[in-house]
Amino acid sequence: MFRFESAWRHSKISTGGAVFSHLHVHTEYSMLDGLSRLEPLVARAADLGMNSLAITDHGGMYGAIDFYKIAKAAGIKPIIGCEMYVAPKSRHERNPNEKTPYHMTVLAKSNRGYQNLIKLVTMSHLEGFYYRPRVDREILEQYSEDLIIMSGCPSGEVPSLITQGRMDEARAAAGWYNEVFDDYYLEFMEHGDVPELPAINQGLMQLRSELDLPVVATNDSHYVLKEAAHLQDIVICIHTNTNINDAKRMRMEESSYYLKSPEEMMALYPHMPEAVTNTQLVADMCEVEFDFTKQRLPEYAVPEGTTATEFLAKLCWDGFKTLLPVADETYVERLRYELEVIKQTKFDNYF
Repeated sequence: MFRFESAWRHSKISTGGAVFSHLHVHTEYSMLDGLSRLEPLVARAADLGMNSLAITDHGGMYGAIDFYKIAKAAGIKPIIGCEMYVAPKSRHERNPNEKTPYHMTVLAKSNRGYQNLIKLVTMSHLEGFYYRPRVDREILEQYSEDLIIMSGCPSGEVPSLITQGRMDEARAAAGWYNEVFDDYYLEFMEHGDVPELPAINQGLMQLRSELDLPVVATNDSHYVLKEAAHLQDIVICIHTNTNINDAKRMRMEESSYYLKSPEEMMALYPHMPEAVTNTQLVADMCEVEFDFTKQRLPEYAVPEGTTATEFLAKLCWDGFKTLLPVADETYVERLRYELEVIKQTKFDNYF
């Protein structure tokens, strides 16, 4: 593996010899879009000499726990992320003319960041769902702590504004994200089948210079090996309900969306090697640790001045009196017994 010493001025963390980490990766949990199964994905990253890997599935984190376990077992640091959808305005708005939200790549920097990411994903489904699970600036600002944000694919807010020639708005958007989040990166991609990418990358370079923003290079990986591109094409056909022989259908024209090696990624950016090496610096910042040996039951919100044990007992006895105004002592003793078992096992919040 090559070793590059040209760490950029924003880089403060030692990479320990590693060069590149994939930070934008879709798995089988990006429904009808990603093709990568977790075991082969992690195995391939290990084969390529990587010490870390992120997954950023569309709008959800369904594979996060399995990925974490598989990566840990393989000696790969798991980076938990999500490609989120951002409503152009409020997540509560349902505008038929705004069915396509922006995309944004989000990584959890710590366990606190993981909790914030969970909260955002949950709220995107419960409060912001309109064709896609969406967040908005209001809750992004509220749950910004320990999240690493990247500007995203061509459908990201900043890239989209650049494509539309709205550089002032793109600059303002990048400035907002950089102000709200401690770690905001301009995300560069190189795919020949996306005609707007050269203009987007040029605009991102301009913003990098004007706003002094750090950069990363990603590959928007959707499958593990290059040879699997045709299979991912079939998945897209299923998703869009189109015939594979339809020349006008949605497709990824290139077979470049695979898990590339550090050498391949560096070859794409001879003019900007720091975009590649910065990915490892980002990976080194991410430290999410799960402990599966402990039970973590939800904590139910109870009235002030009472405990979960007391509140559960009150609810049970109130319900008991409603259902059985005149009850045999056998039932009374049974409820007392059940409540005592729940108390002893510390399952009050669960019930």
